[in-house]
Amino acid sequence: MNDAQTWTLIGGFTAVISIMFTMLLRLIDAKVGGLESRFDTIDHRFTTIDHRFAAMDEKFDARFQSMDARFGAMDAKFGAMDAKFDSMRAEMNTRFDEVNRRIEHLDGDVVALTRRVFHREDG
Repeated sequence: MNDAQTWTLIGGFTAVISIMFTMLLRLIDAKVGGLESRFDTIDHRFTTIDHRFAAMDEKFDARFQSMDARFGAMDAKFGAMDAKFDSMRAEMNTRFDEVNRRIEHLDGDVVALTRRVFHREDG
C-alpha cells in the first residue's frame, strides 16, 4: 500500500466516522426533541392541575367565609340569649328577694301571734 492509498483509507474512515457521528447526533437530537414535547405535555398537565387547585382553593375560601359569617350570626344569637338570661336572672333575683322579704315579715308575724296565743313573753 502506498501513501495515497493510506490517506484514501484514512479519509474514508474519517468520512464514515463523521457520517455515523452526524447520524448519532441527529438521533440524539430527535430523542431530546421527543423528551421536550413530553415535558411540554407534562408541564401543560401540571398547569391544568394548578388551575384546578386554584379553583378548589377559591371554592373552599368562599365556603369558609360563608361558615365564618354563619358562626358570627350564631355568636350574635348566643350573645343575645346570654343578655336575655342575665336580665331574667336579675328579674328572678329581684322577685326572690321580695319573696324572702315577705317571708321574713311573715315569720315575724307568726312569732308575734304565737307569743300572743300562748301568752309567752320570752323573747
